[in-house]
Amino acid sequence: MKGYIILSIILILINIQIISSKNILQSINKKKDNLDILKFSKFSGKELKKYILNYNVFIIDTRDMTISTAGYIPNSILVPTTMFSWLSSVVPEGSNVIIITDEDNRNTAIDQFISLNLYKLLGYCIYNEINESTSFSIQVVEYNPNTKESIQKIVDSDDYIIDIREISEYRETGVIEKAKLIPLTTFQTDFYKIPMDGDVYVYCKSGMRAVVCMTYAKRAGFINRFVIMQGGMNKAIEEGFPLVPFSG
Repeated sequence: MKGYIILSIILILINIQIISSKNILQSINKKKDNLDILKFSKFSGKELKKYILNYNVFIIDTRDMTISTAGYIPNSILVPTTMFSWLSSVVPEGSNVIIITDEDNRNTAIDQFISLNLYKLLGYCIYNEINESTSFSIQVVEYNPNTKESIQKIVDSDDYIIDIREISEYRETGVIEKAKLIPLTTFQTDFYKIPMDGDVYVYCKSGMRAVVCMTYAKRAGFINRFVIMQGGMNKAIEEGFPLVPFSG
């Protein structure tokens, strides 16, 4: 009985040591993460302005896509962390990048960006800080309600419609008649097909890739009006808008 009690005490002490070691390791890793973040420059609004028209540097806004109506910095491309898998479709590998993020999501955004191992990260900015300290001409994403009637009105007009989904998606659902098919994965090479004047309506499956496409085109120099078809193909199908088969 005495031996059992001693053995139990020893096991308890071992468990305490293991837990303590884990806590110490977690603390070390947390400090290491913070040190890794400190390696990258934190740009002020004034410093960021130097890069706004520098086309050798991509400014990537990693905030949630819902902020697109609240505003974003000119010449930045909206690619939330949840859509980083599409980043290489609009930013060439090896590019210099500055990311914009919220304070609460800073570490996550930087860690996920580094894990891509595709780009050179010059630094980061906290959106609220740069927007409050610097006078930027904030851009706002414009949306079309994408009702059956509004889609038909666009189709009947001289406006340009872009479907940036992938070919497999065209085949699955069909497409809107008159839409120009430019998959996001080929957008870097095919975006020149977009006219430089007139209104341009963009849609994907749900609307998120369309915002990526639009902000990329704006950075590339397009000054015409871009409108996102809200809800994308999902909304068009829900509205019962007639589609045509993909013939490619």
